[in-house]
Parts: sequence; C-alpha cells; structure tokens
Amino acid sequence: MQHSYSILTTASPEKVWDICTDVKSWKKWNPNLVDAEIRGRFDENAEGVIIQEKGRRRSFLVKSCKPNFSFTLLTKFPFAQMYQRRMIGYHNQKTMVTQEIWMEGPLSGFWWRMVGRRIGQMMPQSMERFREMAEC
Repeated sequence: MQHSYSILTTASPEKVWDICTDVKSWKKWNPNLVDAEIRGRFDENAEGVIIQEKGRRRSFLVKSCKPNFSFTLLTKFPFAQMYQRRMIGYHNQKTMVTQEIWMEGPLSGFWWRMVGRRIGQMMPQSMERFREMAEC
C-alpha cells in the first residue's frame, strides 16, 4: 500500500520548497482539495487541516521537516495512519520532486482502498499542475 511519483522541473529547489510549504496554495495544484490551512509556520509538529471535495476535513501533522529537502505529513484514520512525503533532489541539472504516499496500521488495507488509492491515482495530474506552477 504505497505509491510514488516523480517529476523533473527547471524551477529552483528553493522555489519548489516555497510552493510545497505554502499550504494555502495546495488547492491550486491538487484537484482533490478545496482548501488547506496550517497553524503557524510550516515546521516539524505543525498541525493543519485539508478540506476535500464534498467538505470532508482531514487533520494533518508535519511529522518531519528538513527545509529545502523533504517533509512528511501524517494523517490519522481509525486504526491506520497515512503518510505523505515530498522530497526535493537533483537529476541532470534539474530539480527532481518526488511525492510518496503509504499507509500503516491494522486497517491500512481498508483505508488504502477508500482513500490512498485515489490519491495515488491523482498524483500524476497533481504533480504536472505543480510543475506548471513552479515553472511560471
């Protein structure tokens, strides 16, 4: 129960990081989101909420944050946890951006079928929108 997707962009790693950590802009490149907000700065242990289509709200925690390199978000479900990691690197003089999603816990299979699989299927579209935004 894991999925990942990577893109290469001509945008600088700093610009990519700025877009990744601008929670209010997530809805611009993630078609599944209506809105997102975070309490305080985007840093380890910061808490936020995403608002999905149909008004569903999901809280998240910034589990780890290594500025200009990676961060991991944790979203809790009954008897399962979903992790989303965004990593920034270099490849052939371009910035490489990778998004990973995985689930853990006794009901992770159930929640993967309900939520995780759809997020994984939408990754290519989201990441292409992200690239367009980064290269503007």
